[in-house]
Amino acid sequence: MRLEFSLKLVAYMFAGLGLIALMLGTTFTAVDSTIVMIAFVASWFAERPFIERPGYSRFWNAAAVVVLLIQIARAIGGEATLTVGVQYAAFLQISRLSHRKTAADYQQIAILAFLHLIAGTVLSSGLDYGVVFFGFVIVMPWMLTLTHIRKELEAQHGVGSHMLRAELESHELTTASFFGGTTLLAVPLFLLTAAMFFAFPRVGFGFLSSFGTRTTAVAGFGDDVELGGFGTIRDDPTVIMRVKTANRPERPPASIGIRLRGTSFDRYTNGRWSRTQFAGEPIRRLQDEYVLFRPPKQSDEQYEIILDPMEEAVLFIPEGTVALRVPPTIRAGTSRYRKVLYSPGFDIRYGGRLEGPLTYKAFVGRKQRGISEPIPSSLERRYLEVPPRMERVAALARSVVAGATDPRVQAQRVERYLRSGGNYTYTLDQPDTDGRDPLEVFLFEAKAGHCEYFSTAMAIMMRSLGVPTRNVTGFLGADYNPYGDYYAVRNGNAHSWVEVYADGRWITFDPTPASGQVFGSPSGLVVKLQQVLDAMRVRWSEYVVEYNIRDQARALQGLANWYRSLRGKRRGATAAAEGGEGDEKGLGDIPFRPDWRWFIAVMVVFGVGVIVARWRRKQRRQSRAGRRLDPDRDRAVRLYLSLESSLRRAGQARPADVTPAEHANELGNSGFLAAGEVREVTDAYLATRFGGEPLSPAEYHRLRQLSRSVRARQSRRPTA
Repeated sequence: MRLEFSLKLVAYMFAGLGLIALMLGTTFTAVDSTIVMIAFVASWFAERPFIERPGYSRFWNAAAVVVLLIQIARAIGGEATLTVGVQYAAFLQISRLSHRKTAADYQQIAILAFLHLIAGTVLSSGLDYGVVFFGFVIVMPWMLTLTHIRKELEAQHGVGSHMLRAELESHELTTASFFGGTTLLAVPLFLLTAAMFFAFPRVGFGFLSSFGTRTTAVAGFGDDVELGGFGTIRDDPTVIMRVKTANRPERPPASIGIRLRGTSFDRYTNGRWSRTQFAGEPIRRLQDEYVLFRPPKQSDEQYEIILDPMEEAVLFIPEGTVALRVPPTIRAGTSRYRKVLYSPGFDIRYGGRLEGPLTYKAFVGRKQRGISEPIPSSLERRYLEVPPRMERVAALARSVVAGATDPRVQAQRVERYLRSGGNYTYTLDQPDTDGRDPLEVFLFEAKAGHCEYFSTAMAIMMRSLGVPTRNVTGFLGADYNPYGDYYAVRNGNAHSWVEVYADGRWITFDPTPASGQVFGSPSGLVVKLQQVLDAMRVRWSEYVVEYNIRDQARALQGLANWYRSLRGKRRGATAAAEGGEGDEKGLGDIPFRPDWRWFIAVMVVFGVGVIVARWRRKQRRQSRAGRRLDPDRDRAVRLYLSLESSLRRAGQARPADVTPAEHANELGNSGFLAAGEVREVTDAYLATRFGGEPLSPAEYHRLRQLSRSVRARQSRRPTA
């Protein structure tokens, strides 16, 4: 490729990665991203001589001022400062791409792209940002090298000169070997970045981190939920939670029917459930363990849950959970334990924001059934409240229970009537209510609906019998991801059921027919690719986003243990060779403490090494200064190198043991069509390089064009 085109292409790749890093955050809307992409593509077609017009530069300078004033006015008017700032940063990059005249413009493009990458670190922490960063590592050496080459050419030949244009049109530099060689520079750059990341873990994301946290909106976990809400997301395959089980079988089943409780609702009116608002009380904490009923035991089942940030700060827990283990956050190098709050209705929520997925453990008692939560006085009436004009529902409930008085038996009969009595069917279609209460339409007319209709019907029927009941939302079912070794819970697994108060505890009943309880496990190539990507996201979050000083200490301890094991093996081998016995007690702890002083010492040594290397390089340059070629001889060498490149492409490369003059004679004797041009360029090279004759820039340019014509003339050889 031509040098100029290569620089342009690489610059757009570099700038495009920077803009993508900006748009990965939540500050860009779909409209903003579309406008930026259209402007980005349009700037590609800004070329000479159009961009060299004086009015063109004035237009972009004025536009920069006008857009800045508009953004300031928007910020004063209430728009988020970060949003207007990021949008203006994107505009500056578009203006530079549309105004690329000199090496200085390309340097500004590179600087802006790098700043965009830095901004992306606080706007996004997902796997997509990791892909962008990896692209930066590869493209950066190309961008820096080509920009430096253009800067040197402009300094040597002058901006706008014919010599510079000739160099920019050259195909000799930007070859496949050039890009392959410069790509290798990304390896030490990547290793240095990884070493810095390992040595200096993040100890807090800072106040800007909340701008880049993406949250998922899921119906049913806020202050209210309308009948039909879950039906709109039943086919949504978005993964919002992952579950790892401690006692996973060797061949895990494709799906499990795990029930993850989220939020309960106590009041139903006009087709909508709502919950009474309470100020949550902090749950008793023992270090990072939060006791719901009792401290964890060795015999408890353990579930590790990886929860993506949601709009509602709900902690989803399996049935029978007795305690939780929630890791602390790291702020300013110290552990800060989260607040985990309890509200009546057994709603468990976490305090603070999430910078990424929240990983916590739930301990489930093997004999723990139901929820031993007394009914607070403030909710006694709510749990028995039946909306007006529900006489038909109450009559149906009395006929279904057939005179039973035990609340548990009553609940079992109502559940069986709705779930397996053949009276109702599961469907995602919304019944036509025509302004009437959707519950009565479901029970007496449509007789078909999804989980909210079934759970609402059972809750109101049980309340009409005088039994405290509440509606509960959460997730039911999860599909195994073999690439991440966890069970994935998707939006489509959202579910609704009821809890009935009987025998001093809340007991779970699920009246939804079996066909609608567990979302069918998907399959196919697309699903497998989605599973691979989701597993990669989990590992990215675990090993990169959530990497902190605790993880660093564990990694260093692992290295110390590995080193200790090697020392132990060598000592054991030596003792065995001497006929003795190895040290059974081992070597003991290595006197190594991974604190900040080690890292400071490493960086000081590294810095001293860099300074020494630069000083020695400067000394070598000064020692070669006397042997440096003068400008005429330098041009002569570059001229003959250009000729040799053309001869290689024409299949007439000069052997290493043949002089330039001998090679020119051989080509003349063999009938080479461009032998005359070769002779003229060779004579000029020898006369200047060894004879001391001058070679003016104009003559160099003419002979350079002559050397490039060698291959073209040879390719036009007439055929017999």
